[in-house]
Amino acid sequence: MRRSLSFYTLFFVASLALMKLSGVLSKMIVARFVTPYEYGIITLVTISLPSMFLYFTNFCFHEMLSNSKEGKNFFGFSIFYSATASIVVGLLVLFFHSSVFSFLNLPLDWWKILFVAFFISLFSISILNDVTGLFRGLKLYSSTSIIASLPALLKLSTVLAILISLKTLDFLTVLMIFSFSSLIALVVVLVRYHRTISANLSILSPNRDILFFGTSIYILGLFGGLSQTISKIIVSHDLGIIWQGYFDASLTVISILSFAFASMSFISIPEATSSSNREELLYETGRLGDVVRALFAFLVLGVLLFCIYPYQFVGLLFGEDYAVSSRFLPVLAVGYIFLYVQQFLAYLNVSFQNPSEYRSLVVATVICLAAITILLHGFTMLAGILGTYSVLSFFYFIYLLITLKFSKDSTPIRVFLRKIHMLVVSTTITALLLYFIKFPNFLLGVVFASIIFTTLVFATGYLDRSLIKGIFSREGEKEGENN
Repeated sequence: MRRSLSFYTLFFVASLALMKLSGVLSKMIVARFVTPYEYGIITLVTISLPSMFLYFTNFCFHEMLSNSKEGKNFFGFSIFYSATASIVVGLLVLFFHSSVFSFLNLPLDWWKILFVAFFISLFSISILNDVTGLFRGLKLYSSTSIIASLPALLKLSTVLAILISLKTLDFLTVLMIFSFSSLIALVVVLVRYHRTISANLSILSPNRDILFFGTSIYILGLFGGLSQTISKIIVSHDLGIIWQGYFDASLTVISILSFAFASMSFISIPEATSSSNREELLYETGRLGDVVRALFAFLVLGVLLFCIYPYQFVGLLFGEDYAVSSRFLPVLAVGYIFLYVQQFLAYLNVSFQNPSEYRSLVVATVICLAAITILLHGFTMLAGILGTYSVLSFFYFIYLLITLKFSKDSTPIRVFLRKIHMLVVSTTITALLLYFIKFPNFLLGVVFASIIFTTLVFATGYLDRSLIKGIFSREGEKEGENN
């Protein structure tokens, strides 16, 4: 029996949190048993390099497969492309391993074992990314969440098992664990979901429209992360490595808000492309509109907490030495509100419009990325790190206005304006209580604010209480044979 969309969203958030926590714990444990040099090699070869090449081996196919109407038709082609691209990358690294390893300062004496670890990691995550794209498109949300978090869980559980049995960890063991965790996860997925996977393996070349759809979603989703990467490079060049470290610390803290972005992205494309009635999708109780507004509400809560406790959050995660990075944290946090709304509008534009209608938005995104690079450099030189934060937030706002300009339908924006005064009231009351009530520990304030805010958004009617009931209820439709 199929559960409600609110259940699957909560399930994805929990899986995402578990995945990130497992990854962090794995790194923390390993860092205590290998040298910093060995730790750097392991993370570079099995995480950083495969993630970088994933842009090539997967390109836009994960996003293309998430289209509920057409995506599954091209799963076989996506698998063929990812496997071929991974082999091409592997062969290039193999043939030019001496130059590649020298450029990355990796030890040439270990090149064979490091190459194997790299290729296994790249190939496995490339294919897994295609599988999660297919399952998103099929709206098998719980299975998608499990598959996405499986490699990190296997990595942590294997590290703990080896540590308990041998009482120690060495470089080679950790390298193999980090490399083979994705491969083992891939084998488990292929065995567990073989019927669904084999049923969609027909090799059909993507047509121009579906390929442009995937590319558009891919580019639109890149804006937030790529603009921050560009900012890091500019800060490092203009202000120095130390300020880049402070800036990176603030971005790491504020990445907590990415849970709302990731969850919204996870459900928006499959839901929008599977529905022909935009009004029903956005306004029917418990469907996409309600869930996206719920995620938005808790994004606003996160922004509020970062505005009130910026110093405390940075101090908790990085220590007092990084306190300077908390100074302008609220500026970027507010910008995330604009970016969240923009991303939702953009995804719905691409899902509901013909390629010719949203092509201007894709072009505008590329232009914005070019323009932000120039302005970031200028304002960082003029106003220091404040200029960097200000330009980022300003561009998130401008990007939202551009998206509104190219939107053919104002229905999605009305979703955010529904009972918005109740969200303002809930946020204002919570902020005033936090301002006047002094807690001995800011974490108590965070818990208090979360309880008060959650109570208010449901009590005022901004969010429907059926969302909570929906988490525990089942609908009469099967989600799929493997869920």
